[in-house]
Amino acid sequence: MNSRRQGFTLIELIAALSITVLIGYFFISIGGDFVDTWDHVGDSVARETEARSALDTIARDLESAFFRDGSDIMFAVDGLSDNTNAGAKWESGAAERPSGTGYDPTNHQYGWAGCWVRLISASPSLNAVGYQIIRSTIKDGVGTPRYMLYRNVVLHENLVANAETSIGYDLSDLAYTSNGDVVTPSRSNILAMNVVDFGVRLYIYDASGGGDPSGDDAPDGLRLIFPADGSSELVSDVSGMSHAASTFAGTNYSQRYPDVVEVFVRVLSEDGAGQLSEIEEAGDNTRWQEIVDNHSRLYRRYVTIRGEGGV
Repeated sequence: MNSRRQGFTLIELIAALSITVLIGYFFISIGGDFVDTWDHVGDSVARETEARSALDTIARDLESAFFRDGSDIMFAVDGLSDNTNAGAKWESGAAERPSGTGYDPTNHQYGWAGCWVRLISASPSLNAVGYQIIRSTIKDGVGTPRYMLYRNVVLHENLVANAETSIGYDLSDLAYTSNGDVVTPSRSNILAMNVVDFGVRLYIYDASGGGDPSGDDAPDGLRLIFPADGSSELVSDVSGMSHAASTFAGTNYSQRYPDVVEVFVRVLSEDGAGQLSEIEEAGDNTRWQEIVDNHSRLYRRYVTIRGEGGV
């Protein structure tokens, strides 16, 4: 009488278990890759959203810029080579960005702390606003410092009070360069996190004819006036350069209001920001620029200025 075999042999069980393990490993591997990809996409979207939002805010201020001919400097840009203008808002650490690094204006790298940009904006009310990079924590003494882009505001009532005195609307006055809110912003005015470079290129419409005054350094029909040399060509180092505008006319381009502003921000990924924070906390900045080059993305926008009186 034939007996029916019951169950599986040991070899069959081992083979089935091996297949199950391989299938499980396959799905775990796919899941891990999916999580990594999802995290990367999420970081990219967050960075893109933050950068675009910051550029939107800056564009609104520029489009409503209030300019007028006179002696008052109502639009100013400084290329920063240290943290002195940031005052106590710059939290120094064991190591920070190496001085003299990152100056390559051709690739929108303006160096140590980018630019400090100030203007009078007429929307939603008449305010003096400024933009700059600050190295700070989100709250006092909480977490490690990060590089952030701030929008700093001198309130309408303070601006009007200044305008009724000898200060006028002059952004070169101490009220705006040393003592005002444009210099020492509150943390609530953070525009974007992990911004390691910020700056502008300024252009005017050029009607002189006879060729392109700035060559490849400006779109056709525009003359580059910052950061530029006497021939309206892009300089190699913006450290210490400045632009103080108070007029619409003349060939002294360093005093001209721009007709078009190209604004840019360079933003680190979260991974890059973490690496940068780690080496800075360890007192080592030898890989600072390498990390920025490998883990950042540039965002930029052209903005047309409406002209005199912000209209």
